[in-house]
Amino acid sequence: MYSILSIPHPKFLEDLKRELASSVEFNALKKRVTDDPQQHPAFTLRDDLLLYKGRIWINSSSSFIALLLEEFHKSLLGGHMGLAKTLSRLQQSFYWEGIRQDTQKFIKQCVDCLQTKYVPQKPAGLLQPIPPLSRPWEDLALDFITGLPNSQGAIVIMTIVDRFSKGAHFGSLPSHFTTHTVAQLFIDSICKLHGFPRSLISDRDPIFISKFWKELFRLCGTKLRISTAYHPQTDGQTEVLNRVLEQYLRSFVHHKPTQWGKFLSLVEWCYNTTCHSSTNLSPFEVTYGKPPPTIIDYLPGSSSVEAVDFLLSSRHHLFETLRRKLERTQAKMKTLADTHRRDANFNIGDWVYVKLRPYRQTSIADKYQKLGKRFYGPY
Repeated sequence: MYSILSIPHPKFLEDLKRELASSVEFNALKKRVTDDPQQHPAFTLRDDLLLYKGRIWINSSSSFIALLLEEFHKSLLGGHMGLAKTLSRLQQSFYWEGIRQDTQKFIKQCVDCLQTKYVPQKPAGLLQPIPPLSRPWEDLALDFITGLPNSQGAIVIMTIVDRFSKGAHFGSLPSHFTTHTVAQLFIDSICKLHGFPRSLISDRDPIFISKFWKELFRLCGTKLRISTAYHPQTDGQTEVLNRVLEQYLRSFVHHKPTQWGKFLSLVEWCYNTTCHSSTNLSPFEVTYGKPPPTIIDYLPGSSSVEAVDFLLSSRHHLFETLRRKLERTQAKMKTLADTHRRDANFNIGDWVYVKLRPYRQTSIADKYQKLGKRFYGPY
């Protein structure tokens, strides 16, 4: 490698002269400049080299172009700078037809730059919302809240949220729970009230990808959907629900954290009977077709057939109204999300660099994460 960043190396110049001497393009241009220098005022001839505005002229097919780009961009003094800085430094000493285009192409294909540089672009890909649902408690999402203080032998809360009504059920789990324990709690909390769901979203916890869990729900007709790794937005509803639950418990048991288990039923009632912002209805009303009763209300008596028909008709109308509201809310969320993203299309077979978070995905983390790669691949 020549050291040619500031002053061209003598050996480099000798090698360049030999190549130019055999170049038809160089010799033709040299002859025109020599025969009529006034017609080519930007060119001067010095030591068997052509200078264009004081810079060494190189023919566009020269084998030295790749060497120069390598040196001025990838070397320690080149520093993997961007187009403007690399081109400015390069043009101080050299010139050839298409120098900007060649430099730009070289930088775009630099593997080190692709893997390590900050990308000042909006994230690729527009929001792909989940299709609107039509019935409550058919499409659910499940998650855990861990790291809680021991309360009556439990340190984990299992949260299940209905993606249509926004209703939720909570259950507590001990420190050492198994797939069978979680499955039994799910049946006791959800299935006995609403039956098995049509689909269930969860993260990649070992429980949710175990053979027992998959086989159980396969036999029950439930489609398991696993959220994208290191992308919690896939299961955004449980993320929001968990924050609400934690804030509720924190407000009432911050002075006695081990008492949170006593409030779990109350927070479930509070959440399910509160109007949700995306539906303008409470999850209770969406599920049962009527406003939630207050503690002191009691409605005795029975219903006639006409009343039952009215109730069912009202329930159907409620579902349709809710579906339209969810569609409008979803469209609004997509429009808002897409303002911070850019559309990107990939074809099957394309090689891409993947932006990962080493501080979360330890399998690819470098020893020194602060100066590690930003992008990995290509894959």
